[in-house]
Amino acid sequence: MRYKWALKSIVLFLVIAAALVLRWMKVPVLNATLLAIGFGVIGLGLIVLISRKEGRMVHCTAYCPIGSIVNLGCFINPMRLTIDQNSCTDCMACTSRCNYDALNPGDIAARKPGISCTLCGDCLSSCHSGALQYRFPGLSSRSARNLYLLITIALHASTMALARI
Repeated sequence: MRYKWALKSIVLFLVIAAALVLRWMKVPVLNATLLAIGFGVIGLGLIVLISRKEGRMVHCTAYCPIGSIVNLGCFINPMRLTIDQNSCTDCMACTSRCNYDALNPGDIAARKPGISCTLCGDCLSSCHSGALQYRFPGLSSRSARNLYLLITIALHASTMALARI
């Protein structure tokens, strides 16, 4: 897991540095766009060749600079996915459902999802004891999940609408 964060940090740094250098060198927009497309094609290659083979989102957890920024945002996001100390049975059923490697055995033992948790909720249905829950200050677990879904759907709908303008 540590190598993934090192790789993601390096990729994020290189993307930011490349953007600044391209701007500083006044590289034409077409050339910069072609470089960005090349970066995207590498990401697609990772999806097709590695992520599909592994059955996990390797491209998100080890390559994507946007994923890195989103993962670091968890430190300021009040929404959390928690593992209840008392009801978790250590069955590890959730580990196979987590596509982002945020619920590996070490995370389960620590009773805290890893930093790569995207709050997708795919793991919730696999937890037969109900130990995995959304938390938001002042709300019940069910209300926190509903709030998360409302925010996610609203943001998705608004960005899709803007993309069509």
